[in-house]
Amino acid sequence: MIHNFVRWLCIALFLSVSISVHADESPKAAPEPIPQRIDRLNTALQAIETDLQNPALADAALADLRKQTEPISAELQMVIERLGPALAAAKTRLDQLGPKPDDKAPPESPAVTAERQTQQETYNQTDELIKRAKLLAVQADQTVNRIATRRHLLFTRLLFQSTTGIASPSLWLKVIEELPHDLGNARDVFADWIFGLNMHLEGWRMPAFWSLVALILVLSWPLGRLSRAVLSRSPQIANPSRFQKILAAWRVALGFLGLPIAAMFAIAVVFETFELDNDRLQPFIYALGIGVIRIALAVGVTRGLFAPTQANWRLSQINDTTAWRILRLALCVAIVVSLTRLLESLNDIVAASLPVSVALRGVGALTVAILIGFSLRGVITEEAPGDECLGPPVTMGNRWVRILRIFAWAVVLTIVVSVFVGYVALGAFITDQIVWVSGVVAFFYMLNVLIEEFIAANMNPEARVSQALAVNIGIEHKSISLFGVLLSGITHAVLFILAALLILAPWGLQSADVPSGLKAVFFGVQVGGVRLSLSAVATALIIFAGIYGATHVIQRWLDTRLLPQTNLDIGLRNSIKTSLGYLGFILATLLALSYVGVSFERLAIVAGALSVGIGFGLQTIVNNFLSGLILLWERAIRVGDWIVVGEEQGLVRRINVRATEIETFDRALVIVPNANLVTGVVKNWVRTSRGGRLNIPLALGHGADPQKVKETLLAVAKAHKLVAADPPPQVFFTSITMSALNFELYAYVADVSTIGSVKSDLYFDIFKRFAAAGIEIAPAAAPPVVTIAGLEKLGALLKTNEPDPARERAER
Repeated sequence: MIHNFVRWLCIALFLSVSISVHADESPKAAPEPIPQRIDRLNTALQAIETDLQNPALADAALADLRKQTEPISAELQMVIERLGPALAAAKTRLDQLGPKPDDKAPPESPAVTAERQTQQETYNQTDELIKRAKLLAVQADQTVNRIATRRHLLFTRLLFQSTTGIASPSLWLKVIEELPHDLGNARDVFADWIFGLNMHLEGWRMPAFWSLVALILVLSWPLGRLSRAVLSRSPQIANPSRFQKILAAWRVALGFLGLPIAAMFAIAVVFETFELDNDRLQPFIYALGIGVIRIALAVGVTRGLFAPTQANWRLSQINDTTAWRILRLALCVAIVVSLTRLLESLNDIVAASLPVSVALRGVGALTVAILIGFSLRGVITEEAPGDECLGPPVTMGNRWVRILRIFAWAVVLTIVVSVFVGYVALGAFITDQIVWVSGVVAFFYMLNVLIEEFIAANMNPEARVSQALAVNIGIEHKSISLFGVLLSGITHAVLFILAALLILAPWGLQSADVPSGLKAVFFGVQVGGVRLSLSAVATALIIFAGIYGATHVIQRWLDTRLLPQTNLDIGLRNSIKTSLGYLGFILATLLALSYVGVSFERLAIVAGALSVGIGFGLQTIVNNFLSGLILLWERAIRVGDWIVVGEEQGLVRRINVRATEIETFDRALVIVPNANLVTGVVKNWVRTSRGGRLNIPLALGHGADPQKVKETLLAVAKAHKLVAADPPPQVFFTSITMSALNFELYAYVADVSTIGSVKSDLYFDIFKRFAAAGIEIAPAAAPPVVTIAGLEKLGALLKTNEPDPARERAER
């Protein structure tokens, strides 16, 4: 049987491919000439402009006109893009032919003259068609904007239309007067529907129809309980992870939502099978289905998010009382709004009077406001002591919660005031937005958490996906984690934008505005002679990334393969690599800008404008950048050099665009601006060679033999393997003091970085040899000792030298 099925499937695929091939081989209609195409689009656009002259157009008519205008604009854009290369080609040919020679020049051949005239005519005709198409494209865009403005004004006018408030006695008197008539019309509508059912359901069709409907309704209860039991949270998991919580929330929400949708779909199939469609009751049936979905969605989402019966599975940190209160509020609001919309659809069917419609919408909005107000009185309370396992409680001390509660009270007050003063449409609209915004926020929150936790679960080093990528592709775990974080951030941004668009849609941002806006952004917006588009910018970024990435690949190849095989020092290698990086960055930037349409002339204008900013705010940055280039090319300071800048000294590790990194011998990193290295005084120990000289001063006792000291010091220096033989070590007898004989040992090493270790080794050896030879190190000069007797003697001396006024007068 399976083989037969496969065989028949292959035959069917062969026949379908054959039919498609023959269809493709059929002669195609000739393409419409561009002039006639532009004329047709102009005629269609003028017809739309004529229809827009009617000031009484409804929103549906305006939306239909917009749907007719947008294809015209898109087709005109295609015409312009098609004619652009033809115009450029004609211009290039004319430039090659050159201008017509004057009377003094030698005459040209008739063929060249005829060719120039032909190309000029082609250029003029193409340019004229492009101008017409651009003019019509601008007119089409203006028409779209006019339609959008008309729809927004119509929306605002209907929203702020003033009627009688629900507190007015006259409204309820009119309702009492008109309600019996409207109820009679509704009864007649349903009576006609029941009569039509009886007419179509003759014989066995009647019991079959009602049996199927009853079977669907009876099976809904056990299937609902079964689905919720299968998709419910596991009680065996005491401490579920956040990923498990969000998966359970989605299962619960889908469990409550899936069965009502399936039941309604099954009932709709039964009605369609028995041909019982009723166009007049279609809005009522649609409102009934939407109401059932709204109620199921409210219950499913709130149970999924807040888990009122299982606190350990709750995504938010609230207590059980608050969770149950939110669930009851969502259910009651969904029921009230669904009943209101259902009765409104019935009012539209029976053409109910205006007072009845106003009263219905006002009562529905007021009921929702009262429900929210009662729930806000205690929805945010202190956590019970037994709920400490849930983490920090959400209390009124939380500033954002307090702000949210104040905002909710303001919305409730706005609804109440609106329905009482006569702006019932505004109150009903705000009520609808409460339900709509709550649903959108809940859905995107659940979706956001699901995606975030899914990425986190699969991008960590222990996950199978991460390990597979690391093993098969060779990507590091750190890179995979970084990619996961970036992907999560991009997902957050995309979901936030989508949620914002959905929330703003009922506030006058029509659904058609979004695709046209995205289309304009993607396919281009004309800005100052340059057509900026998302696709062009994305391609330019790809070009930049490709060239800059290739530059990094070449840099790495030079640094690891080519330059190590040469005799160039490490500083020159770094200069070559860094200069190549700068060159690649500049080349990538220029090519990317040229792809977008920014020519070198425009870059010169931008550079001239930036020169003012460079002269003021960017002077230091540019100075450091140019100083860095000077350091790389002049090579007065190279990577690896031992330099001294002020009080800091160390090894040059990197010469960056703005500053140079110096690693001190204490392993600290000093950042020095490049301008300081170019204009300041820098001591470079290894600029000409890496050799250096060390100095060891010695103070010996007066009993030391200077000649023996000299021989000993020279022997110590010559015995060390790192001390250079040329120039040879030298010993100088520098001075004789009252306390010591002073000597200095000078020695040279091949690498200045070894001075510290060589000096230490020499000191060890000198101390050892001096001890063996009996040469004493002079003791340090002792500080003067201050005694009491000395202080008394000093005081008496000072007293004797004090001036005596009586004696001075006698002497005078």
